[in-house]
Amino acid sequence: MNEYPKISVISIIYKVEPFLRECIDSMINQTYPNLEIVLVVGTGGDGSLDIAQEYVEKDERIKLVICEPKGTGDARNRGLETATGDYIGFVDGDDYASPEMFEKLFSLIKEHQADIAVCGKYSEYPDHSEPDPPGEILEMTSRDAFEMILKGTGFFFHCWDKLFKAELFDGVLFPTDRYLEDRYVVNLLLERSDRIVYDRTPLYHFRIRSDSLSRIDEMSEHNTAADEDFVAFVLERYPELASECEAFLMYDHITCIQNRLLHNTFTKEISSGHLDYIRSHRKSIWNNPCAGRRVKIKTLLSLYFRPGLKALTEHSDRKAKRNAKFSIS
Repeated sequence: MNEYPKISVISIIYKVEPFLRECIDSMINQTYPNLEIVLVVGTGGDGSLDIAQEYVEKDERIKLVICEPKGTGDARNRGLETATGDYIGFVDGDDYASPEMFEKLFSLIKEHQADIAVCGKYSEYPDHSEPDPPGEILEMTSRDAFEMILKGTGFFFHCWDKLFKAELFDGVLFPTDRYLEDRYVVNLLLERSDRIVYDRTPLYHFRIRSDSLSRIDEMSEHNTAADEDFVAFVLERYPELASECEAFLMYDHITCIQNRLLHNTFTKEISSGHLDYIRSHRKSIWNNPCAGRRVKIKTLLSLYFRPGLKALTEHSDRKAKRNAKFSIS
């Protein structure tokens, strides 16, 4: 293997003009010496394409892919088609990476003989930055990674905090007919990996934008649907993680109800699927060691006292707004 094999960094760009220069600058200023930068730009909307073309003229490492905006899955696939690196990374067009991110991720892969390296992140709010909490470096199997995701104690299904061996993508495409396309691919890549290394040191800057919550009810529904597919995937391979899977999905179904209560869109008809899941698991979740006390209480409130659940959700929402000056639920 070459001392510095090529890393292809794919950036999906659509209507991110206010953030794009910081994003591209963060890629061209990486300390890793053998980088290919693939900018996949959706046409229309704003001046992002003009900015991307400007950078192409200044840096020969940049490849530009121009396409009609057909969703993030299609854009990621076009980026993969263009990439020629031995390793694949992602930096979304409204985010940015610390200068040493890809050098450190590659060093982790080399030192630990891993197929995937994962780093921590900074959550970039409009008025402040929150780093992930510190922790020891972990070598993980696929099963370990799935258990961590289910328990919510580390990284998740995002593409942007990881460096992948390019061969993991052989025969793999992102779905083009679903939201949250990375949920349906990263689990496959983790399963294909013999070893994953996770360093919680924050190296990626994930921008929290107010417009990202404009369709929160709908997106929470997509989130739950994707997680149901993930749980089926896990249970087929690791049935011993059944308790973790149940607690994971219970949290999702309750969250969908909370969001609808918060935004006054709840009806029993709209939320019937969530209520059915909660009702059918209400007894087993109470004895589930993976379910926390808050989930157990919210299970009862979801079924028997939704005004109380709404009040609890509104309290959490107000607290989040005070702390971050940003609305979350």
